[in-house]
Amino acid sequence: MSEEQVLFFRALRSGLAGPGSPDAVTTARTILGAQSQQLSPGLLALSQRTVGRPTATALARHLFEEPRHLVRTWGQRDTLHIYPADDWSRFIAAMRRWRPGGRVHAIPDDADLAAARRVLAELGEVTRSDLEPHVAAPFLARATKRWGREVGARRFAAGRFLWRLAQAGEISLTAKQGNEQLYAARHHAFPRLAFDPPNADQAALDLSRRYLAVNGPATAHDLAHFFGAGVTVARGWLQRLDESGETTAVSCQGRELVALSEDVDDLRSSPPRGRAWPVRLLPLWDTLLMSHADKSWTVPSAGERPAIWKKAAVVASVVLARGRIVATWSQKRRARRLDVTIHPLSGWKAGRHLAAVRREARAVAAHYELPEAQVEMA
Repeated sequence: MSEEQVLFFRALRSGLAGPGSPDAVTTARTILGAQSQQLSPGLLALSQRTVGRPTATALARHLFEEPRHLVRTWGQRDTLHIYPADDWSRFIAAMRRWRPGGRVHAIPDDADLAAARRVLAELGEVTRSDLEPHVAAPFLARATKRWGREVGARRFAAGRFLWRLAQAGEISLTAKQGNEQLYAARHHAFPRLAFDPPNADQAALDLSRRYLAVNGPATAHDLAHFFGAGVTVARGWLQRLDESGETTAVSCQGRELVALSEDVDDLRSSPPRGRAWPVRLLPLWDTLLMSHADKSWTVPSAGERPAIWKKAAVVASVVLARGRIVATWSQKRRARRLDVTIHPLSGWKAGRHLAAVRREARAVAAHYELPEAQVEMA
């Protein structure tokens, strides 16, 4: 099969081509969470893949108002994601089979967390500042050794509490209180949610299957990259799927890949022309850009990749055309208008892309409830 066939399959399955998912909760489930280091890009990523392209205000209600259908918390690659609330426990279970991330110093244990749990049970929602006075002296000493001074160490320690509680599925991020992020206890934000984490191995295998359904065909390195797991562990998941007859080895222009057997016929489909595969203005940290270790799918030129995958784990907002990144983009929201600036890469063709970008910019403006959009070139 060709690269374009694979790219279209992924676009169609993820909602970036075709009608999209019927609602945002289904979108979040399909793409295994929208990465959301900041709230706004995560909401835009969900909107772009959902029928009707709901506004940021409408999507935020699913996070912040009863009955909550979405949850924002730490997930794969130790980064913030927006998940369906009823998928939360599955990701918490699978996390036990992924690498724990870069936080390896001053990790609180249950004794350290006792006071934080008491405050959380009493208040229901807390900020980091609410927890700072409750950092016990032994853990503060460990945090000070890591941080270097007590003032910063106390805040660092409270942040460690929040991260550890989120890993256990006890809290999630909610709205802001002034300039501070609020964190809600699960029992407070989701009082009727059945939270029963499955077996960790089974959860990881199920999510691997779902990964291939939307991001396949792929390699063990791709699977490991997406979940932040070890490659050897990812190979084990693929081996189990192969042993159960669920996967098929496929080839794409020199790449040896694995696909779900039930998807092979769809992968052979011919990509459409025109607006059936639309240009998209993907937001910062879009999940598509984190889905494969092999970046040549979306950016064939290695020299252009640092413009997208930047230092300090920043992933740029990009213009996607037929599965390829042809530009990056930046935005400024004004009172009644969204200003979009395009920063072209080598694949940019104004005659082919500019009109489509203007249409997409108007859709993004509508997501922010702005009546106008203006596009200019950098």
